[in-house]
Amino acid sequence: MKVWLRLLLFVLLLGAVAAVTFYVCDHFLRQPVAGPVNYHYWIHRELGLSAKQERDLEPIEAKFAGRRDELFASIREANRELAEALLADKGESERVRDAVQKIHRAQGELQQAVLEHVFDMRPVLTQEQYDRLIQLTALALRDTPEPR
Repeated sequence: MKVWLRLLLFVLLLGAVAAVTFYVCDHFLRQPVAGPVNYHYWIHRELGLSAKQERDLEPIEAKFAGRRDELFASIREANRELAEALLADKGESERVRDAVQKIHRAQGELQQAVLEHVFDMRPVLTQEQYDRLIQLTALALRDTPEPR
């Protein structure tokens, strides 16, 4: 009987160790799965905006969102034109070059719209928040991780 009791205690101890190990790994060591980043919300969180600032930024954000959506649609349309030109012409052609230029123009306009959006936010932000926004924008342009 003593052997069965020891075996039972050993199994219970083993189960407890497994449960604690799982808990520690799951809650403290697990890395978040990388997924798409919503930069709008991420930047707002990084800037520590007040509720009033969030409200004051709404029309600025709406204006930018509309322009951004237009430019993304232009880029998608130009990409479709490029795909059609490549399929039809099967090589370098005037249509291919025109489609590439259209893509580049729309991408440049998108970059300009992003910068204008950053500058439009300035009056709503404190100087510290604006400096942080400029820093985050520059880091994103460099495609470098944020310093810790």
